[in-house]
Amino acid sequence: MGFFDKMKKFVGGKNTATVEITAINGTAPTGATINISDGTVRGSMSVTAQQDCTMLAMKYDVILRTQSAEGQWSDISVGSNKDVARQVMATGQVFTKDWIINGVDVETYLRNQSYDDMTAVLGHPKIKLVVRCTADVEGSPFDPNAEAEVHIGASSAGPCAIETTVIEGRPASIGSFPVTDSVFKGTVVVTAKSSCVLVATRYELCLELQTQHGPVEVVVDKAQHPEVKSTEGGFMNISVSFGGTNITFPHRMARGDKATQTWMVHNVDIPAKLAAHGFADPHAAVGDPNVKLVVKSYADVEAGGVSTGRTAVKMT
Repeated sequence: MGFFDKMKKFVGGKNTATVEITAINGTAPTGATINISDGTVRGSMSVTAQQDCTMLAMKYDVILRTQSAEGQWSDISVGSNKDVARQVMATGQVFTKDWIINGVDVETYLRNQSYDDMTAVLGHPKIKLVVRCTADVEGSPFDPNAEAEVHIGASSAGPCAIETTVIEGRPASIGSFPVTDSVFKGTVVVTAKSSCVLVATRYELCLELQTQHGPVEVVVDKAQHPEVKSTEGGFMNISVSFGGTNITFPHRMARGDKATQTWMVHNVDIPAKLAAHGFADPHAAVGDPNVKLVVKSYADVEAGGVSTGRTAVKMT
């Protein structure tokens, strides 16, 4: 079918189906809040077929919408995700979908547009935060979507940033991890955005799975510096981190200071976690777009507030 034939068939385009956002972060869209520091946004949507059609994928975006001095509004995606799954729908059929967006970074994009005071952003008439859900319809030049404006909440992050820089001895951007290995090593860098006292760094190796029932997160192993002892004198159910580090806790940092820490977990059993979710052969998960291995890192500061980081790791 040529483009103009599609245009005739899908005049109005969005009449193939209608999309509704039913929840954002566990609440109705009208009352939903996304905090400036939120790195993950979850929600649900529904798609109703207005005619027989085939859905190819669902796409989700958190959009920062700002108004210029000339009064023009512009959009930039500060976090997105896409689930690819073919769904044949008959007229009137309703399809529901839970979704998750990781790696949301509202603060960085605000600062890129010269908004440096995060408290002044709250309630600012020229700043909006919008969630958009889109259904990719086969053959349609116009994909139906829905938007919901959310409240912008204050940042709960601490006055520092934490980033995984090294995975298994290689830069994080090209690092990988064999799916059957049991020991994982990484390095984080903490950068102070203002004066603070760093009291702990924590790490989680996680599987992010997109299942038929929605997104699922599975913690594979975790660790922290400094080690935590239980009141009984033994160790809590958490792996002890060790390795090269230049951080002695509590660690006082001035603005711009950086601190590097290497950590290790040695009870990694990805095959067992995958088997619990239907992967009899762990190698079948390698390259599967519905399976992601990620490192989540956390920096705790003395006055309260937690800064978070997330890095995807290629499984081999």
